[in-house]
Amino acid sequence: MSPEDSRQLPELTSTRFLAAMVVMLGHFGLLIAPAGWIAPMLGGYGVSFFFVLSGFILTYRYWDDFAPGVRFAAYWRYFVARIARVYPSYVLALVLITALYFAISHLRPGSIEFPGNAVVSWITNLFALQTFARSAATQQNWNGPSWSISTEFCFYALCPIILALIAQRGLKGRGLLAVLGATVAFGAVMQVIVLVLVIRHGWDRWFWLELVASRNIFWRIPEFMVGLVAARLWFGGHLAWLARPGPRNALLAAGFAGLVLLNYAPWPPDTEETAWLINRHFRLDLGYMVPFACIVLALAAGPTFASPLLTRPSWVFLGEISYGIYIYHWIFWTALAHARAAGLEVSPTLVTGVVVLTILFAAASYVWYERPARLFIRRKLARKGPGP
Repeated sequence: MSPEDSRQLPELTSTRFLAAMVVMLGHFGLLIAPAGWIAPMLGGYGVSFFFVLSGFILTYRYWDDFAPGVRFAAYWRYFVARIARVYPSYVLALVLITALYFAISHLRPGSIEFPGNAVVSWITNLFALQTFARSAATQQNWNGPSWSISTEFCFYALCPIILALIAQRGLKGRGLLAVLGATVAFGAVMQVIVLVLVIRHGWDRWFWLELVASRNIFWRIPEFMVGLVAARLWFGGHLAWLARPGPRNALLAAGFAGLVLLNYAPWPPDTEETAWLINRHFRLDLGYMVPFACIVLALAAGPTFASPLLTRPSWVFLGEISYGIYIYHWIFWTALAHARAAGLEVSPTLVTGVVVLTILFAAASYVWYERPARLFIRRKLARKGPGP
């Protein structure tokens, strides 16, 4: 099933906006003190949703293309489509924030800390290879949120192969559940390994926990795999009970309840370092993928109590521009953070205005840059690609 032929899932498109806002407002919340009741709902867990959703959508759209096997022509068309979808805005964001860094450095010398290997670091980011970076500066000092796009490119590369392997082995309900269990176990083992190495053996905490275990593809692939398996369970006909509205609504409610529980449970504070490290890595990088999979499954299976809102054209459009919100917001956040460092009073009203400006910029980029660039790349590269 190609992207053009597949039935659209507007509810899932709309949820991307909510996830992007959670991430963006989590970053802007560092500049002000958001209300205590809302603060737990803001933060990086929105990236986990993107990874789960990505596995689900790619499986939904490309299963028929790769279930018979990974043919080079089909893989080429698929990867061109993914590059065209993501890369134009990714490059524009990198160029814009680089220009901003140079402008700030000129206005306030010494206020920008460029990586020691700035050119190599920048090129690594240009080609979206920072998920493998051994340098925190390379991974984070340019467009910080772009690390997830680097990881996502790796998921893109692997997805057709994974789909073909599942199809070749004829995995059905029990087999898929076994893959799901193995995926969760793999994620838990990977987190345990780094925690033991850091806590008991004194390995560098920042590098292994904040750089590797939080952002490297091998530690984040369980989230993508959970979405992939969830898609096969539903579209493969193994969750027939979701065809009824009652179970769909119950599953969606359970997903939201799990999300609230993960956000508002009394987790150990930063002062209890070992406990905080454990719950942070198991909660943020593993725990959220379960309620997110429930939410995605329920919304994809049919109408739910959330559908009247999520199918509104305005919400769907916000979902369409959500990638721009995510990839551009660090530019606006950086400008505001350095303005505050220079003496500007950053009020909630100012932050709200900058957030709105970010959304408007993402919308303009989507309409006048992202969509035309996507069509141009697909037309040019697909034409030059291999034949059937």
